Amino acid sequence: MPYRVLIVDDSLLVRGAVGEILSRIPDVQICGKSPNGLDAITQIQELKPDLVILDIEMPVMDGMTALRELRLRKIQVPILMLSVLTQHGARTTFEALELGALDFIPKPSAQAGMKLQEVEDLLIGKVTELMQTTGQAAFRAQSSPLSMEEKAQRKFELLVIGSSTGGPQALHKIFQQFKNPFPAPILIVQHMPPVFTAAFAERLGQISVVEAMEAREGMQLRPNCALVAPGNRHLGITAQNGQFTVTLSEEAPIQAHRPSIDFTLKSAVQHFGGRAAGLIMTGMGRDGVAGMQQLHASGGLTFSQDEASSVIFGMNRRAIEAGAVDLVLDLAEIPEVLAKYF
Repeated sequence: MPYRVLIVDDSLLVRGAVGEILSRIPDVQICGKSPNGLDAITQIQELKPDLVILDIEMPVMDGMTALRELRLRKIQVPILMLSVLTQHGARTTFEALELGALDFIPKPSAQAGMKLQEVEDLLIGKVTELMQTTGQAAFRAQSSPLSMEEKAQRKFELLVIGSSTGGPQALHKIFQQFKNPFPAPILIVQHMPPVFTAAFAERLGQISVVEAMEAREGMQLRPNCALVAPGNRHLGITAQNGQFTVTLSEEAPIQAHRPSIDFTLKSAVQHFGGRAAGLIMTGMGRDGVAGMQQLHASGGLTFSQDEASSVIFGMNRRAIEAGAVDLVLDLAEIPEVLAKYF
């Protein structure tokens, strides 16, 4: 069966460009194109697409209003947002994710701030990820060098979180549920373009008791402060004057990603060893698996988000397969379990 996609954008040029890019993916069928949100709702009900690619700013009915209307009518369909790479566009995009959109891609335009080939690769990658999410099997975590009872007696001093597709919504839910200030520093590596990481961090800080901001060179790691790796920079740790601080790197991408979860996890192991904890979440690919293996082998604490609550059961599944995970958790369980070990 073909994977049927509905493209919604007021620009005929954009609808054509997105359709041409998607036509290169085997088994993808463009089942319809729509110029606004109102028409899109009708087409969604009639065509029942597997995926909707939805622009935000449109006449008649914009993308945000369409999302709210779909939610009100309890119409469930996977939605990928087309987003403009600006600070305002980033904030609106995260509101869309909170309303139920799965993920976003930069809108192909002269102002996008990314090369057209990068946008094309992202679009093809995201749609391919979503096509491959069905039929994944569950796996059990394997034994750790230390028992969970032993780890429960240990004081963990750093939490590293890695996520990709579906990560912004999942992290929003986790941070919203923190009831008390978090007693350790948090480093977040979310696969995301520049500009969006700053707005994402700002949003996390607004909805949580935990302070959150985009990481900058030389920032000190401190309790109850989450630092988000900036787009197109690896996030590492260095020791300076007895304090742990942030170091940012433009080294080559790892597993095709910069920032890379592996990069940050390996830096955490180097400086914190078994006193660090890692959480690998929803996303496609293998980024974070090697880092989780190193952390697990060092006696650190390792968690993963489970299949049922993941948009993409990929990176977390592979970390579990590799025997690098102590506990597999539903998204709703994560804040409470983290509080238990910190």
